[in-house]
Amino acid sequence: METDAAYKIAVERQVRARMADVAASHPGVRTRGLDWVVREGKTELASAGLYPLRAARGWAASLVVQCPTALAFCRTWADGSESTQPNPDLLMATMSSAHGMPGFAGHSGVIVRAGTRDADALAAHLVDRLAAAALARALAWREVPVALIDDVVAHAAFYAWPLQTVLYIATRNGLRADDPRLRDALQRRAIMRRGQRDQALVQRVLPA
Repeated sequence: METDAAYKIAVERQVRARMADVAASHPGVRTRGLDWVVREGKTELASAGLYPLRAARGWAASLVVQCPTALAFCRTWADGSESTQPNPDLLMATMSSAHGMPGFAGHSGVIVRAGTRDADALAAHLVDRLAAAALARALAWREVPVALIDDVVAHAAFYAWPLQTVLYIATRNGLRADDPRLRDALQRRAIMRRGQRDQALVQRVLPA
C-alpha cells in the first residue's frame, strides 16, 4: 500500500506538471517548485504557490507581491508610516490559512490528502483552486489596472502600506484625488488609518 509520503510526492509531481502547462499560456509567468512567478523581463513582481503543511497533511496557498516600483513608491510616500510586513522587501504577503485567499479552500484554507487516492485528480484540484484564488491577483501586477484597488481594499491587512499602494495604482492610471473610482477606498478606515494626515497625503500625491 502506498505511503502518505509517496502519495504526497506523486501529487506534487503532477502539480508541477500542471502548473507548467498553465504558465505556458501566460506571458511572463514561470514555475519555480510549487510556485508561479510573475515577471516583467527579469524582474519578479509577484508569486502564487502551494505550501505543504506537514501536520495537516495537505497544502495551503500563498500569494506574495514584491513589485519593486510599487515598493519604491510606497517608501517614498511612507510619510512616517512603517511597513506592516515583517519582510521589508514585500509589498503584500498572505496565505489561505490566514484567510487572505478566499476561494482556495474552506474555512481552514487547507486542502488535505485524507480521503483521496487519485494523485492526478487531487493535483488538478489543487492547481485549479490556486489559479482561481491567486493567479489573476498575481498577474494584475504586470499591468496594474484600476481594479487592483479593490484587492487592496479587500485585503488591506496583508499590504505593507495599504494607502500608499492605492496611491501607486492611482498614479499609474492617471487618477485624480476626486476620481469616483477612488471614493470607496479613500473612505475606508483600513486604508485611511491616520485620518486627516492621510487625507493630506492624498492631496500631496494626486492632482486635485
